[in-house]
Formats: sequence, C-alpha cells, structure tokens
Amino acid sequence: MPDSTPILPVRDMTEAVTFYESAGFEVRLYEDGGFAFVHFDDESVFDLGLEQQLTPKTNFASCGLIVATVDSWYEDLRAAGFPVTEPADQPWGMREFTLTDPSGNRVRIMQNT
Repeated sequence: MPDSTPILPVRDMTEAVTFYESAGFEVRLYEDGGFAFVHFDDESVFDLGLEQQLTPKTNFASCGLIVATVDSWYEDLRAAGFPVTEPADQPWGMREFTLTDPSGNRVRIMQNT
C-alpha cells in the first residue's frame, strides 16, 4: 500500500519547530536545518520544508491527520492557546477542525464518524 508524507512549507524553521513541539509533536531537524520530520507517537505525519519567501496569507498548503479522538485533540490544543477552528461534522463522514501554524499551513485533524 502506498504511503504519503506531505511537505508543508515554512518561512522560519525555528518558529515552526517550536510551534509543532509545543503542540505535542516530535520534530527532528535534518542536518542542514532546511528540512524537518514531524512525528506523533513514532509515526511520520508530515515534513517541513524551509521556504523563506513564503507569505502566510497566500499559503494554501494543508494536510490531514486522522486521529481516534478529535474532540480531545481540539480541547488540548484550544486550552493551550493554539489557533484552531471549532470541530464540526462534515457531510463526507468526518468530524474535524483545523490547526493553523505561523506560516499559514492548515493541519486538518479528523476522525471518522
């Protein structure tokens, strides 16, 4: 079965690493500092690629993470002050919310309904 790991562009790698580590992810920088691997519970979820010319307002990159308990993820991130949308049931059979990072990437955190 194919596996996919999206690469999200970030304008400031230090800022992005701090953001995602604070949100509970594990982040490992590649040796040159322009790329990072983001994991959760020892599973690769997405990567980060440095794009210093990136403008967050025009960044439309996103990815989705399917989790077992979307509402607990939401409560934890909201309580910690992260920029998240309210969870909502979607017509395509998912309950989801969006976490937006400082570079404008939208990480959709989803659960099958």
